[in-house]
Amino acid sequence: MSNRNRWTLEILMNHPKRDSLLGVNTKIQQPSIAKEPEKQISAPAPQSLIASTVNHCSRYSFVVAANPMGKPRQTHSDIWKKRPVVIRYRKYCDQIRAASGKLPDNVYSIIVFAYIPMPESWPKKKRAEMNGQFHRQKPDVDNICKGILDALFKDDSAIAGCCGWKFWCEQKQEHAEIHVLYLQDVRSI
Repeated sequence: MSNRNRWTLEILMNHPKRDSLLGVNTKIQQPSIAKEPEKQISAPAPQSLIASTVNHCSRYSFVVAANPMGKPRQTHSDIWKKRPVVIRYRKYCDQIRAASGKLPDNVYSIIVFAYIPMPESWPKKKRAEMNGQFHRQKPDVDNICKGILDALFKDDSAIAGCCGWKFWCEQKQEHAEIHVLYLQDVRSI
């Protein structure tokens, strides 16, 4: 066999169709990277997040003084069944609608800051260091945004974007800040 037909690692890596080569097994040595310990990331200020997102639109903001919750999975029988999670979710949606007032026309996006209380069982030291930090547990941020969108809009498919953030807070301070972005001039889209 001649050297011309032999596949070497160098030839494979420089081949113009190397991503489409099938049936060729090569082990590529990756440089070892020492894993650094995970650092605690402090949360950015909500106003700076809004300012970086909003530049050519108007904003309507309101606060819902309730513990943010995600939209539960519902079945057809939830129309007549009285499951506690569905009842709690419907009450939360009523609180969102009451706090929102009259929404502007031409809404295209919302920004949600959900403040979820820390468990009472946590020690004071942990509570002090986690207050205001990112919340990275359940409920999922997409379910929180989904519940808010469903409560505010009859047809939420017209909403182009949703940005959500979750933070830890102390007991009795739970709330959701909702910023609705809208265009005053529709022709600017």
